[in-house]
Amino acid sequence: MRGWRGIWWVLALVALLLAGAFNTRLLALRSRAHLTLAPPTRNLPPSVALTTVVLGGFRGVLADILWMRAGRLQDEGRFFELVQLSDWIAKLQPRSPAIWAYHAWNMAYNISALMPANADRWRWVRDGIVLLRDEGLAANPGSARLYQELAWLFLHKLGTDSDHAAAYYREQWAAEVASGAVNLDPARVAAIEREFGALDWHTPQAQAIYWAMAGLPFARADFDDLSLRRMVYQALLQLIAQGRRDLIPPTIRFVRETAQRHPSIGALSEVLRQLEALQTD
Repeated sequence: MRGWRGIWWVLALVALLLAGAFNTRLLALRSRAHLTLAPPTRNLPPSVALTTVVLGGFRGVLADILWMRAGRLQDEGRFFELVQLSDWIAKLQPRSPAIWAYHAWNMAYNISALMPANADRWRWVRDGIVLLRDEGLAANPGSARLYQELAWLFLHKLGTDSDHAAAYYREQWAAEVASGAVNLDPARVAAIEREFGALDWHTPQAQAIYWAMAGLPFARADFDDLSLRRMVYQALLQLIAQGRRDLIPPTIRFVRETAQRHPSIGALSEVLRQLEALQTD
C-alpha cells in the first residue's frame, strides 16, 4: 500500500505540472484569439485594483445592489446622482463593458442635455468620450462593444445635428485635434487611409471610422462585426453627403465586402444600389 501511495503522489505531481503547462499554453491561445480582455488588475487604476483585490467575491453582490439603485435613479431622472453611482459600479466591475457604456451614455446624452450653455454641454459629451477611450477601453482592451460605443458618440453626437449644440461640439473637437491633444496610432491611420483615401482627422466621421476599424479585430460574433462595419460605412456616407465623392468607390468596396460577410442583411443591397447610382451621376 505504501508503494502505491508513493506512486499516486508522483502521478498527482506530474498531473499538476502538466496542468500548469497546458494552462499557460491555453492562456496564450486565448490572448491571440482576443478571448481574454486583460489580467485581473492589469491597466486598472490603483484604487480600482485595490477594490478588486480587497472585496473579492463580494464585489458582485455590492454591484448588484448598486445596479438596482441605478435603475431607480434612471427612472426618476436623477442623472447627476447616476454619475457617481456609475463610477462606483465601474470600480467594482471594471471588466464589464456594459457599465462603461452606460456611464458614458448617461454623461454624453442625459447630463449634457440638462446644461443650458454649449460649453457645459460639451464638457459632459467630452467626458463620455474620454471615459470610454481612456478608462473603459484600458480596462477592457478586447471589447468590441466599447469600440462601437465610442465610434457611435463621434458618429451621432458630434457627426449629426440631433443635438442643437453639435456644431459647437465639432468646433471644440477640431480645436482639440489641432492642438495635438488627441493621439491616434499612426500605423492604424495609415492603414485606414490606404483603404479609403485621405481623411480629415479633425472631423468626427474620421474618428468614428478610426475607432470602429480598431474594434473589428475584436469582433467575435457576427453582431459585433456588422455593428462596427455599420459605423464605418455610415461615417463614410456622411462624408460623401458633405461632398467627398472620391470616397464613393472605396465605400462601395467596403459595403460590398460587408454584404458578402452578412448575406442575410438585405438593407445592404439598397445601400449599394444608392452608392452605385451616385457613382454614375
